[in-house]
Amino acid sequence: MKRLFVLVVLVVLVFAAVGSMRAEGDPRIGSWKLNGAQSKATPGPLPAGETRTYAAQGSDIMVTAEIDDAKGGHRSTHTNVTADGTDRPAGPANGGVTISVKLLGPGSYAGTQKKDGKVTSTNRAVISKGGKVFTFTTKGTDGKVTSVLVYDKQ
Repeated sequence: MKRLFVLVVLVVLVFAAVGSMRAEGDPRIGSWKLNGAQSKATPGPLPAGETRTYAAQGSDIMVTAEIDDAKGGHRSTHTNVTADGTDRPAGPANGGVTISVKLLGPGSYAGTQKKDGKVTSTNRAVISKGGKVFTFTTKGTDGKVTSVLVYDKQ
């Protein structure tokens, strides 16, 4: 019985370590700063500045964004994501908004944002081969909202 318990504990630790290594080897990990000159949004305006930080938390990625809006305001957002396609609350004060992320390939992700279960936008995120540029393309389901946000690795 003791051997079985030790074996089960070892198996659990191996899976936890593999999940953690997967997150830590994720090319998103680190800080990314919005490059306003290369970004665009319809309707605008773009944020005056934004820094996103991605940190491994086990198999999850904690995303923190510090955003300075065009009107001089500041806000912070925090969201845990896992690239498994599961809907997750988009931050603690999410107002019924969820996000799901799927890994498409190395450094390439697809996402869906929903409000109260209804898709409001689709997203595509790609990290350049050199790992220095992170580009997010968002399309709203209403056909009016589109953006291409380009971030540089810090």
